[in-house]
Amino acid sequence: MSYVRNVAELIIRQSGNNAVLGPEVYTAIAEWEKREIPVTVVSDSIREVCGRRAESFDEMLPVDLFQSAVIRNFRQWLASGGRASGNA
Repeated sequence: MSYVRNVAELIIRQSGNNAVLGPEVYTAIAEWEKREIPVTVVSDSIREVCGRRAESFDEMLPVDLFQSAVIRNFRQWLASGGRASGNA
């Protein structure tokens, strides 16, 4: 499976099956792939954002929350020398 498909499916599973991924989400995912952010860092970040919300997301996904979590966790991952992020 591709990076984009894996991440998109994870977002849908974690957000609730009613989630709709708009072009801004796919743009963010493609940017993470381009920056070579490991899927494990992205996955941990998605779980972190979704875990902060008790309810499922409606139709609008908070791409800005995903974006900030991924970038923050990637910076931490880089600072740790690329070791496991431990946010799962």
